[in-house]
Amino acid sequence: MSLRAQLDTEPDKGERRSASRRKLRLEVEGVSASTSQTQVVIHDLSEEGLLVESPIDLVAGELLEVVIPEAGTAQAEVAWSSGRFFGCKFTQSVSTAAVSAALLRSPSENQKAPNAEVVEKALIELEALSFAIRRVTKAVDQAIDRLNQKKD
Repeated sequence: MSLRAQLDTEPDKGERRSASRRKLRLEVEGVSASTSQTQVVIHDLSEEGLLVESPIDLVAGELLEVVIPEAGTAQAEVAWSSGRFFGCKFTQSVSTAAVSAALLRSPSENQKAPNAEVVEKALIELEALSFAIRRVTKAVDQAIDRLNQKKD
């Protein structure tokens, strides 16, 4: 099986994840309970999880198996989705060596994928959406707290 990848360091932006993410483009085999084997693209990888692009629709809670260099087949649970993009958390963390192995399989910057700009824009939009969701969640929590205080 051949693997092609592009990997960049993601700067720390007050990230709430427990592990540093690395941006990449790694084409691997993926399998879920609802589909047969298919080619997926990993765009973001850490020891704890990944952002995957799949031509197959996946749902939150669904388990996805992907082949990670040096880790072999890793199982991850879909946490969220946006179009063809799915945020997943590994059921068992992968090693730092596996993340590094993905780095070693990265093509040079001038071999960047043709749709890299589209993916970068999607990631920016997902970050903005994540911020908005946290803000709304905080407002809802505060409203619930105020309602609970009125009951007392």
